[in-house]
Amino acid sequence: MMSNVKLGVEVVSAHDLLPKEQGTANAFVEVEFDDQKFRTAIKDRDLNPVWNEQFYFNISDPSRLPELHLEAYVYHANRTNNSKACLGKVRISGTSFVSQPDASPLHYPLEKRNILSRARGELGLRVFLTNDPSVRVSAPGPEFDMLSTSSTAQEQEAANSIPNPFQETRPNPVRQLQHLPREQQRPAPMGQAYYNEGSYGDPQQRSFSAIANKAGAPPPQVSRMYAPGSQQPIDFQLKETSPTLGGGRVIGGRVYPGEKAGAYDLVEKMQYLFVRVVKARDLPNMDITGSLDPFVEVHLGNYKMKTKYFEKNQKPEWDEVFAFPKEVMQSTTLEVVVKDKDVIRDDYVGRVSLDLNEVPVRVPPDSPLAPEWYRLVGKDGIRDRGELMLAVWYGTQADECFPSAIHAGSTPVDSHLHNYIRGKVYPAPRMWYVRVNVIEAQDIFPMENHIPDVFVKVRLGHQLLKTRQVRSPTKNFMWNEEMMFVAAEPFEEDLIITIEDRVAQNKDEVIGEVMIPLTRIPKRADHKHDLRPTMKQLWKPPIGMLEVGILSAHGSCDAYCVAKYGSKWVRTRTIVDNLSPRFNEQYTWEVYDHGTVLTIGLFDNCHISGDSNHGSQGHMDKPIGKVRIRLSTLETGRVYTHTYPLLVLHPSGVKKMGELHLAIRFSATSLINVLFTYSRPLLPKMHYTQPLSIVQQEMLRHQAVQLVAQRLGRMEPPVRREVVEFMSDARSHLWSMRRSKANFFRLMQVFSGVIAAGKWFGDVCQWNNPVTTVLVHVLFVMLVFYPDLILPTIFLYMFLIGLWNYRFRPRFPPHMNTRISYADVALPDELDEEFDTFPTSKSPDLIRMRYDRLRHVAGRIQTVVGDIATQGERLQSLLSWRDPRATAMFLIFCLITAIILYVTPFQVIALCLGFFWMRHPRFRHKVPSAPVNFFRRLPAKTDSLL
Repeated sequence: MMSNVKLGVEVVSAHDLLPKEQGTANAFVEVEFDDQKFRTAIKDRDLNPVWNEQFYFNISDPSRLPELHLEAYVYHANRTNNSKACLGKVRISGTSFVSQPDASPLHYPLEKRNILSRARGELGLRVFLTNDPSVRVSAPGPEFDMLSTSSTAQEQEAANSIPNPFQETRPNPVRQLQHLPREQQRPAPMGQAYYNEGSYGDPQQRSFSAIANKAGAPPPQVSRMYAPGSQQPIDFQLKETSPTLGGGRVIGGRVYPGEKAGAYDLVEKMQYLFVRVVKARDLPNMDITGSLDPFVEVHLGNYKMKTKYFEKNQKPEWDEVFAFPKEVMQSTTLEVVVKDKDVIRDDYVGRVSLDLNEVPVRVPPDSPLAPEWYRLVGKDGIRDRGELMLAVWYGTQADECFPSAIHAGSTPVDSHLHNYIRGKVYPAPRMWYVRVNVIEAQDIFPMENHIPDVFVKVRLGHQLLKTRQVRSPTKNFMWNEEMMFVAAEPFEEDLIITIEDRVAQNKDEVIGEVMIPLTRIPKRADHKHDLRPTMKQLWKPPIGMLEVGILSAHGSCDAYCVAKYGSKWVRTRTIVDNLSPRFNEQYTWEVYDHGTVLTIGLFDNCHISGDSNHGSQGHMDKPIGKVRIRLSTLETGRVYTHTYPLLVLHPSGVKKMGELHLAIRFSATSLINVLFTYSRPLLPKMHYTQPLSIVQQEMLRHQAVQLVAQRLGRMEPPVRREVVEFMSDARSHLWSMRRSKANFFRLMQVFSGVIAAGKWFGDVCQWNNPVTTVLVHVLFVMLVFYPDLILPTIFLYMFLIGLWNYRFRPRFPPHMNTRISYADVALPDELDEEFDTFPTSKSPDLIRMRYDRLRHVAGRIQTVVGDIATQGERLQSLLSWRDPRATAMFLIFCLITAIILYVTPFQVIALCLGFFWMRHPRFRHKVPSAPVNFFRRLPAKTDSLL
């Protein structure tokens, strides 16, 4: 039975094509899918052609849809010699196809057809799936001549004017553009842009399109989608966007400048109304006690913001700044009201009203606007209620008051919680390793009639390590053990060393204690050169600059972002009561090594509810998801604008919690310095001269995370411990069956090429394809007689493979992959075990079941390791005389082989061995050969195991 599923492709338009003849081109499009090809009409002398032609392809096997690709080629028709030249192509994976109601016109950047060709511009397509049985597959058009006129285009346009009863009835903005004069079909200046914001869950992302005419026709959506080869669900994949940022419009990683770019060129330019409430004076007394507890309310339309209040103060100083987005302003009047805090009802003191049409605009680097005294007006209209100092101006996020301002939201936030919604930059503490070598103790006097069992405890802050217990009838004890701790500047803790004696079971007696301040411990100052000195003044200059624009997010109500790179942490402001917050904040880091990772996380602020019990489980900031980007995977100078799905693993499975829209650019100061970085070691030299064990590395990493969380939690506003642990992957070292399977399949993927080559060579030896086997014989003979060609051939082959893979190179940053992580097929019990606490909190029966399962897995690993060890022991037994007869036979074989190799040319030996190895199956035995049987009979140490 033939399937009714069909693929619909609407070729909408193209933009900024590569000119071919006299600065223009005769463009047409060929669309290919599943061995079917259709062609549009030719648009003569037009670099921005509009087609609006629709085709339907038959899908022979819908189960193979993820393996299929839609290819659209844009050609220039050369009417002089009846030929065509490729202007670019678009390749869309079958995993990115959506249903017809969800489909929208998307503009894809044109790629090169091959390495030597050129491409420029975009192609607008609307691709969708439909199972409507009344829709028929498009008939293949006639092979028209390039030399003919464009009458076919007129016929196609007439056909497009016939309404289709099965097609979605919605206005097509591009089709409206087609009937405008040609001068109005050109894109508008880049300063004019149309913003279209989709809600969370909608596959359409924020898109941008130039305003093409003054008639008010809605512009077409401009965005790009692609599906990597990871075969993930389309909802879990990256989506490339084309936003209009401060530096201009971004298309395919390239910036098309619009207005004059400022310092914030990776975020959208947003206008704000800033209100700075400085102080007040000469406020009246409001009650019989003569006291006043003043605070200020700023009213703008439906928005109301409050300052903190002062008790019994008639000359308060607030110096707080409030920011109102200009796009949501619903009033032309700003009211600033001074009130008296009261338990029952706040009393009215006075107000200041300002006309927003008279508010000045400030653009940095202009000097800050000077505040001004305003007389307060009472309810009776008399200006005798004191004075209030204010400064009001329009600005952007480039204003220096933007980070510290309190941003207006639909829900008012109490003044004592303002610190929890501000954005800040946090310097991570500079950390040191503290090496403690416990050598010996002398003149120890333990209890009488007791053989001392002495050990040493060393404590630094929350870190505690112990030596082994030593028994000695003398008063001297020797350990010679080295311990390592992590300390952070400024050194506030003391190193506490305690000597204790184990006098009974679970009972220790303190013999002595010493406290050593860390400031007295000498820092390492030997002759060994470090990779990077501790003092920043001695650092080498950075190799580049990392710029990140955090544009917007979806999926959280009270959201804020945290970004971490190197020793610098940043936190955006919290946007209250908004499921689609727009941050538009830009941050910059210096890059000293591009083999590092940028981490950005989205969190839900749970501290603005007003509950003071911040340590409770219910008031921990909830992680929504995070993004990790390795800088070495980014092209230099390219602007990456993508929406990243925030994937989080829960006990019930992997879930998409939201999306994060970012703009990222890595700029290199010198390409030579960047390339030289590849030859430098990753760690300081001391890590190689005195390497740390895996256990020490895991322990020190855990201590460093706890120390960073402790220090960042002491700042204002604090970065919570759960945020630091989530950003630092603090649980990555714990056991996980899912992660173990993922690592195993990663290892299998690494060796898949070797395994495939082995299978191919096995087919060659079995003569499954005689032609291939004969060609391999010929190549083998050439390499034997010309061995100098072996290495050049290998390196040339790898060069050609890399050159071929260049056309398939990744065009997007790497992101979390559910298929590689083995998260989409993990069993519920495996996920429940992964999220269990340490130590466990589960029932004994469940623990017993998991322990038995772990024993089963470990038993299989044990068997594989034992088999590998057996083969190695058999190789060792060849010369060990463990089996005297086998060793004697092997020695005689070695002697005869040496004599033959001395008198026989190497080429002859190699040819004989090669031909013998690739001999025809007719000359093979079905049983193992004699050398294999001899090796399997060699003894191993298996018989000596208990």
